[in-house]
Amino acid sequence: MKKTILACSLGLMALALTACSGEEKSASSVPGATETCNKYFAEVDDLMKKATEKAGNNESVKAQLEPMIKQYEDAKKQIAAMPADQQDAACKAGSDAMAQVKQAMGL
Repeated sequence: MKKTILACSLGLMALALTACSGEEKSASSVPGATETCNKYFAEVDDLMKKATEKAGNNESVKAQLEPMIKQYEDAKKQIAAMPADQQDAACKAGSDAMAQVKQAMGL
């Protein structure tokens, strides 16, 4: 559970960093998102879903996840508003960072 929350946190940080650097889009098919971003967001969505499921009735974990999920949803909207080339660059960077985190954590 802690690994999943850490992976989500690191993934969101990677997303936030790339989004703030000027690039964004969504995998949950956020309107305006590129295919690259849609794939990345699908990966993050899956990780968030797993973290939420593992949290179960643990209110402490849920309390940690809620702001991360909100931040993630806001970031997807911001990314979707960016030019396509910037979206692709940001989402590729986020995807690469997520892959490294997952590998390091054995996920």
